[in-house]
Amino acid sequence: MAAQPQHRSSPVDSPEAPGPVRQRSRQACLPCRRRKRKCDGKLPCNVCQGYGYDCAYDSTSPSTSTKRSRSENLAPLQLPKKTTRLTHSLGAGPSKGSTDSSILPGVIEPSKPRYVGRYSCIAFPLYVGLEVQATNLPRLHSFAYHTGVRREPPCAVSHKIVEKVPWNIARSLIEVFTAVIHPVFGFLDMDRICVLCEKHWHGQPQDMAFEALICGILGLASLFNDSLDQGTETWVVLHAKEILEDDVISRFPTLETIAAWILRTIYVRSTGRPHVAWLCSCTLMHLVEAAGLHHAPEFIMQAMGNTNPNPETSEIINRTAQVANCVHVLIAFEYGRSIMTFNRQILGHNSTIPRGPGFTSQLCSLLATIPTNQVTEDVDILIQELLSALEKLANTNVDHDFLILLRADLTLSIYRRLRVMDPSLQQGQNDRVIAAGTAALPAARRLASQNQPWWNIVGSVFQFACSLLVMDTPASCEKLSETMDTLEMIVDRFQTHLAKEALSTVRQLVRASLEKKRKGVEALERVVGASAPDTDTPARESQIMQDIASLSPSLAAQLPIDLEYLWAMNFEMPL
Repeated sequence: MAAQPQHRSSPVDSPEAPGPVRQRSRQACLPCRRRKRKCDGKLPCNVCQGYGYDCAYDSTSPSTSTKRSRSENLAPLQLPKKTTRLTHSLGAGPSKGSTDSSILPGVIEPSKPRYVGRYSCIAFPLYVGLEVQATNLPRLHSFAYHTGVRREPPCAVSHKIVEKVPWNIARSLIEVFTAVIHPVFGFLDMDRICVLCEKHWHGQPQDMAFEALICGILGLASLFNDSLDQGTETWVVLHAKEILEDDVISRFPTLETIAAWILRTIYVRSTGRPHVAWLCSCTLMHLVEAAGLHHAPEFIMQAMGNTNPNPETSEIINRTAQVANCVHVLIAFEYGRSIMTFNRQILGHNSTIPRGPGFTSQLCSLLATIPTNQVTEDVDILIQELLSALEKLANTNVDHDFLILLRADLTLSIYRRLRVMDPSLQQGQNDRVIAAGTAALPAARRLASQNQPWWNIVGSVFQFACSLLVMDTPASCEKLSETMDTLEMIVDRFQTHLAKEALSTVRQLVRASLEKKRKGVEALERVVGASAPDTDTPARESQIMQDIASLSPSLAAQLPIDLEYLWAMNFEMPL
């Protein structure tokens, strides 16, 4: 049995050094020894706790390692006495969560919120400055990244939204967004945004990232409200895209930039192609990493002064990271593309946050059930993970109609995977799929009647119809009529090319299924000869009754009896 070793610590720097005291452990745990990581000797140690490893110690190993490589001794960033700003920041960060600086995965400079790994070429000059105890530390900068023979192009975008959309229309669209979209994707501080928007439209322009953010809000709200004509709405959306893809803007991934990319990804998912939506979601996740939102604050070294956010800002940051992750996972999982995953243990600090407005916590709960690791050689393990996720989805309660559709989407995505890997699904698993799809039908009708074009109104019903056809059971065929009626109602409401195309495709598949069944029935009729009566049956029954009378006169007195019932009886004696 693994036991927690005793450990002691000895300061590396002198007692008057202002930096954090480096801890040496007498024994490293097994995961740290395998990965050659610095271990603090606790149970669990900080490395295992941060990365989700199973921490355990080998009680038979020597208590003190006599061989320590030079690279291990240099792993923690040793802090010189004169680096006051960096020392203060490092001391405030790790000590709060008992996190050794040796396991800090990266560095971030708050003035330019860009996260880089500890071993990157960007962070190494800072590391060298700390190592040689330089008086003036090198800044976190891309020194010598290229030859510099060309100047960087200037910012090519400017504030235009105020000229294009009047304030009264913008204000009404913000109200639509707050009432319809924000309850589900609740990662924005709408009170603050409303105040800044009023300033933006009245002579106090905000930065370009904020303009991209507000363009995303107006574009999505117009999609649900039609306050803008389609030409203006398209201009607003493309203006946000132009800002977000500008080199000068994108090199500083602020929280507003990430929020604007979330809104752009949702809009593209609602109006564009699946490949483009997946690319947008991948860019979104890259920005989450670039801003360091994928790590808990105690796992990031601050290159400047202590800039710990207040609890309210911290909650907004965590919800932004969590919603971004949800948007990416649902798009990638539905489309069958790779999912960019970060360490689940580190991202766990976000999963406890969704106490925000409306139904955001339910959105996060749905996506938390999805197994993100789809690359494994053991198909049986993957099937078990999918079956477990199917059960968790069935037990996840949601109250918003869009989320009811989303639960059906995820359930059908799992069903498609299971169908490919194991066509012989059990009836209980089919029942869960049918239950989720059936619950989505009235939700889709309600959203359609409210003229709310959530992206899965047509898709959920269409995929459910396809799944019912491929199940080909009495229970699935029974639900097909209601599914087709719902799809026809949605098509009548929206009258779009994509909706009509979906209805036409399902009708074609239903006709093909009916033709297949008709051919099967005709083949069976030819075998049994449906037009010729079975003349042998009365004679066979008469012979059986005569045999019963000869064996048991008392039983023969009760004739005629139900022969079908008699054949179904179990004559085995209980033990």
